Amino acid sequence: MKFSSKNLLEKIFGLVFHFFILSYYTQSTLAIEDGIDTQQIESFDSFSSTEAPTETSVVLTTATPAPSSPCFHADAEYCTNPTLFEQNEKDVQPYCRCRSYPNTTNTFVCCNITDILQVTSCYKGNWTNIHMRNVTMRTFNISLSILKPATSLAITDGNIKYLSSEFYRHAKLKCLNVSNNNLTHIDQRALVNLNNFQMLDISFNNLSKIPNLSQHRNLVVDIKGNKRILCHSLLESIDRGSITFVEPETTHCLLNTTYNWFNSTETMPIGQLERAKILNDECPKPENRKCKCDPEQMFFEGEGINPEQHLVFNARVDCSSLGLTKLPEKLPPNTIFLNVSNNNITSLENKFHSLDYKNLLRFDADNNQISSMYELEGTPFIETFQKFFLRWNSIDNIPDYLLSNALDHNPKGRVLYLGGNKLKCDCNSANILKLWLLERHNNIPDYNHILCNNMPQKVIELTDKELCQSSHDWTDYIYYLIASEVILLLALIFKVSYDYWKFKTSGYLPWPASKMPKLPCDWLCES
Repeated sequence: MKFSSKNLLEKIFGLVFHFFILSYYTQSTLAIEDGIDTQQIESFDSFSSTEAPTETSVVLTTATPAPSSPCFHADAEYCTNPTLFEQNEKDVQPYCRCRSYPNTTNTFVCCNITDILQVTSCYKGNWTNIHMRNVTMRTFNISLSILKPATSLAITDGNIKYLSSEFYRHAKLKCLNVSNNNLTHIDQRALVNLNNFQMLDISFNNLSKIPNLSQHRNLVVDIKGNKRILCHSLLESIDRGSITFVEPETTHCLLNTTYNWFNSTETMPIGQLERAKILNDECPKPENRKCKCDPEQMFFEGEGINPEQHLVFNARVDCSSLGLTKLPEKLPPNTIFLNVSNNNITSLENKFHSLDYKNLLRFDADNNQISSMYELEGTPFIETFQKFFLRWNSIDNIPDYLLSNALDHNPKGRVLYLGGNKLKCDCNSANILKLWLLERHNNIPDYNHILCNNMPQKVIELTDKELCQSSHDWTDYIYYLIASEVILLLALIFKVSYDYWKFKTSGYLPWPASKMPKLPCDWLCES
């Protein structure tokens, strides 16, 4: 049989084609048996350079997430293995540090970024999934135009202090992962423009608060590993009931970083913040003004097999600088600190006799117009308080007998501040109150700042010489009156004695006794 050159070429190409198909099928079968998807081999083939892969080449598993997850996360080996990263360098700018990720559409991985130009110089078309590894920049601006079409953005395993600015309005981002970057601050408005946001991972950073998430619903947030995160910054999100935290029972937040006036629990699981939400719901709203309530200490109430069912908070209520004219009617259960400073409150009324005030240990009422402390008599607060602030009020009299009983009963650690009040000073203030303040200077640290309202002096500077010599009145002459009466009595006794002697010796009474009318008792003298 004769073959033309054309037929011969067709036969050769046919044999090569069948050999290629057979080789591909065998390679795919072996890969499936070893647990590797066929797509991984295709991605490897397409990612390889013209040279045959060496023995150090590694088959990279596809990082495309499950269909239910909006997040893309590339393998760490992509950046740590130079061979993998440098295999696809066609049509890449010299300054570019980003490469397309195998077997995924519009997906790019950027490695070892120190300048944002190393990312922007690579941009062509739409980048749907982006993962930047080992970014070392003090500030990362998220308002880049190349991020607008992205649905998944990961910036991980780097060293970034501040995530600044905000995403473009109507950006398509669904997932943001900025974990493990030593972040200390994220702009509060960074995420406000994201309408389709579903997942935020800010784990393993140094954040103290989370960005504003008020407009998001059904959002999953991972904050674990942030040892400085404040519970207060999470409460607003929990109040809306629209955010789910990852591992809430093992992820902790700080109750407070500054207020530690007695030993308290410093951290708590964020799963328990739901109880703090109840505290916020019960926060007082006096005169249509909202106070601020925070958990101060967590403890187990009662006894039982499962004490976690009785976990409750001690509450700290701040109603300062609200222009209030009276104390709040109700307080959350277990309120131990109430701050009503810088208001216009004129009286303590009988609030401290109510059950809402029975657990108070600290009461701050500086800079008000409170005029009396007598309402505290017989209250639990006066017996148990730890710190009591009444500076710069209108107190004109200190009930030392009331405070003596309270301070003498348990003086250690109890502090009362009364500086700036102007008392009505008198002799009693100089002789008694002054000494009383000096004796209790440990309990009244600002005793040297208590003033008088009727003289330009401090109570501690009063002397009895200037206050205990009062103005003259009729009581000053009582001694003269008594002396005069004694003298008159002695003169009368002398006169009567003389008249009696004269009568006995001469037989007649001297004048004027002789001129006096006789009395019924005169017969006694004539006998």
